[in-house]
Amino acid sequence: MYFDYLNVLVFAGVGLVFVFANMIAGSLIRPKRSTTQGREVYECGEPTIGEAWIQFDIRYYTVALVYVIFAVEIAFLFPWALVLKEALSDTGAAAGKGIGAFALVEGIAFIVILFVGLAYVWAKGDLDWVLTWQRTRYEPRQPRVRITIPSVEEITAIQTPAPAPAAAAAAGAKPGEAA
Repeated sequence: MYFDYLNVLVFAGVGLVFVFANMIAGSLIRPKRSTTQGREVYECGEPTIGEAWIQFDIRYYTVALVYVIFAVEIAFLFPWALVLKEALSDTGAAAGKGIGAFALVEGIAFIVILFVGLAYVWAKGDLDWVLTWQRTRYEPRQPRVRITIPSVEEITAIQTPAPAPAAAAAAGAKPGEAA
């Protein structure tokens, strides 16, 4: 009996060692990128435009989840249908057990539960791609500030010091007059 537990323990230990050994090997083998370009987020080869944290429409997630649920349930229904044929005819592994009617009722209950879930999601409106209510036109919370970049001439004019009043007087100009 303890030998069975030892088998499970060895199997779990080998699995953990395999996972961590691959993680360590990956950290040693992968290239080290220390430049800013190497640390950029890469997704589909395109640079990110705009804010990355946007409100995501939950309907995409809901439709994907409903698809996954129904795909998995279809995978369960094919073997059930094959076994049901033998169970109803009382042949094969179900011979003499009398479980044909029970298997049929159980499968129908399974399908009914799936369709009740589908009807709930549908009635809730999560499967509608075009929403029924309309909101007002989008108005940003704060007005956009237009940033003007100064030209090279403006930058050099700002950086060039103005002549001192004493230098202007020495040149023969009166104070307050433009040169």
